[in-house]
Amino acid sequence: MKFTKKTYPYMKGTVYQTKLDNGLTVILFPKTDFHETYGMLTSQFGAVDTIFKPKGSSQFIQYPTGIAHFLEHKLFETEDDRDVLQEFAALGASANAYTSFHQTSYLFSTTEDVLPSLALLQRFVREPYFTDENVERERGIIGQEIEMYQDDADYRLYTGMLASLYPNTPLAVDIAGTVASVQDITAEALYENFELFYQPSNMSLFVIGNFDLEQVWQQIQSYQQAQLDDGQVVIERAELVKESIVEHRTETMEVAMPKLAFGLRGNNSFSIEEIQRYRLSLQLLFAMLLGWTSKRYQSLYEQGKIDSSFSFQLTVRPDYHFLVITGDTVESIAVSSLLKKALLNFEADTDVTEEHLQLLKQEMMGDFIRSLNSLEFTASHFVSHGWEESIFDIPQTLMGICLEDVLDAGRRFIKQSDMTDFIIFPK
Repeated sequence: MKFTKKTYPYMKGTVYQTKLDNGLTVILFPKTDFHETYGMLTSQFGAVDTIFKPKGSSQFIQYPTGIAHFLEHKLFETEDDRDVLQEFAALGASANAYTSFHQTSYLFSTTEDVLPSLALLQRFVREPYFTDENVERERGIIGQEIEMYQDDADYRLYTGMLASLYPNTPLAVDIAGTVASVQDITAEALYENFELFYQPSNMSLFVIGNFDLEQVWQQIQSYQQAQLDDGQVVIERAELVKESIVEHRTETMEVAMPKLAFGLRGNNSFSIEEIQRYRLSLQLLFAMLLGWTSKRYQSLYEQGKIDSSFSFQLTVRPDYHFLVITGDTVESIAVSSLLKKALLNFEADTDVTEEHLQLLKQEMMGDFIRSLNSLEFTASHFVSHGWEESIFDIPQTLMGICLEDVLDAGRRFIKQSDMTDFIIFPK
């Protein structure tokens, strides 16, 4: 098997990538200076994948929201009632899983024997066992999880903003679904989604840390040879429909002070090849305008209008991108107005300078390099970005960004964006 190799001198390591005959993408990154090893098996199946057209089908199929997360939970339950988490623990490993909007990942970490844990990871994810009885039991468990998150004001603030930016889409709903939607998930629906989205050609396996490259590679090959694929997965996902945003929404909850979310929905287009540069350019722009090094942040903080909860989160995907700014503030309406004005007039802002940009690039570079000390961070972010747009290429891309790149990204995003705010007031 021929590997594609990428060597990163700043990390003193080489990443190996290949695609097996059954379609599984394998990425191996030996780092013998670590004691720990992470393995992560990921399906390109997430919370937004509820409406799609499988290969050979003439029409779209719709499933209840939350089905990807529900499936993640159920794969830990086996036909003979084994506890998969305890099996990992018996091997000296810990295991977990999570579902995002676009992926579901299963992972283990260990400082002991890697091969048995890697074998278990590959095996249990390919052994679904769903019955009417265990699905009914899981509905109650996930329903309680959903209700618990709905009591979290900060979570409600962020998800509420997404609901305003992307109404009547899967982005407007909790990744776990709703209490009502999980009642509609059946064992049959879970099997149908598993058979489609858990084919090896729709999955990747990433191993990073202290392991023997040849031994791990041979073990993966040996197991995957028996895992047949029905062929290259071809799924036509329904296009995300951008309805009119919901403007200036408010709610009340048991909170000590008002919570503000200010959001921008991007409506411009960009190519896959430029997505990393575009994302980093916007990240730098918003750091200059709103980050702790900006005059605006320092002034608002000193006046007591914001506190340390003030932050922003930028998401850039090929099919959608948005900015959400959140924070606790007693002057929520005034701060919202100030943010809108600042964003619309970003080109004239006194903080958008070459000197400030260079400072933030160095800070971002330092934060990124330090984050690579966490194998869990490295694994999860590498998988979410993909091989072609590798996070390991971020330093080179970041250093090549100039002030004009930042301004151009801002013009493309902000000038075509829709803006809104969402405030949670105390009861």
